[in-house]
This record gives sequence, structure tokens and C-alpha cells, in this order.
Amino acid sequence: MSEDALKRKIAELEKTVESLEKDLIHDKLTGLKTRAFFEEEARIYFDVAMNAAMEHGPRRRQWFGFTHISFIFFDIDHFKKINDTLGHPAGDEVLQSIAESIKTSVRDGDTAARWGGEEIAVTLVGATERDAFHKAEDIRRQVENTRFGKFPDLKITISAGVASASPGGTFEKTLENADKALYAAKNTGRNRVVTYSEISK
Repeated sequence: MSEDALKRKIAELEKTVESLEKDLIHDKLTGLKTRAFFEEEARIYFDVAMNAAMEHGPRRRQWFGFTHISFIFFDIDHFKKINDTLGHPAGDEVLQSIAESIKTSVRDGDTAARWGGEEIAVTLVGATERDAFHKAEDIRRQVENTRFGKFPDLKITISAGVASASPGGTFEKTLENADKALYAAKNTGRNRVVTYSEISK
């Protein structure tokens, strides 16, 4: 094989690897990050926030830049009904549209991922629970007012659960708290945002 042919083969291989890596960290339907990527990245951010919060020295705080981290779990209300009545293509369009709304509503340093089915998880680096609540509420209102091209009469709402890391807490427990808050939102009428602090009093 000539040197030029070898270079072409290497370039093709590198392109294939790049494509595979993209597939591993991006959900194909929504373009959001995958759950596996989200958990790995969010855990690192969580540990950084907890270490910075425990270290009171000004240099440590300045170096890492944040001492808070919050998570939001979103879930599309009555999503199964959309698939059952309008078909899966309609469900896919709704999911893609909402995923895009969420992705474009968070900052570059934050991460939105498809957690599973119609559930989407978001990491907000540096955000307190109050900050995360307001962001989730903004997104909820935006989705409520969204209209879908092929289905102009379709009105979609989402529910959200918010939890913020606290000293002594674990990554798993904080995600669990966000999930509990989401469950509470769906159990108390849907189309609303609930924080974990609301249900833990």
C-alpha cells in the first residue's frame, strides 16, 4: 500500500472513531447527551463542588469557581397518550422539540441528557436550588407555549423535580432527591416544578 493510500485509510479510521465516540455520548433521537455520559460528567462536577464547599480557603474557591451544583429531572406529561393517539412519529417530534428547548435554555457549561424514555436530566453547575427552580420554571413555561408544526392543536406540558447538593450528601442521593421531587410534581397535578426542599420539610 502506498503512503498516500495509507494516509487515506488512517483518515477514514479517525473519522470512524470520531463518529463512534459521538454516538457513545449523544442520544441519536434527541441529540442530547446519553445517561452514561451524564452520570460520569455530573459525578466529577459534584465532587468538585463538594470539595470546594468544604474548603473555606479563598484560593480553593477561586480556583474551582463554584461551590454549588443542582440537578433537574424533566418528564413530559402524558407522553404515552401522545404515542397511543397520534403515533410514535408524533411522539418523536415532541420529544425532539422539547429536548431542543431544554438544550438551548441552559448554559454551555451545563449538561442536558436523555435519562430514559421521555425523561431528561440537567446539570446546573454553580446553581443553588433557587437558581435551578427558576431555570426549570422558565423551561416549563416555554414548553407550555410551544406549538408543534405538524400538530398545531397539540399542547404539551412538562413536570420537573429539582435538587441541590448539600454538605455530607452523595451524588446518588442528590439524584434520588431530584427524582423524588419530580414524582411529587407529577403526583400533585403535573405541569409544575417541585424542589426537594419543599417535600423534605
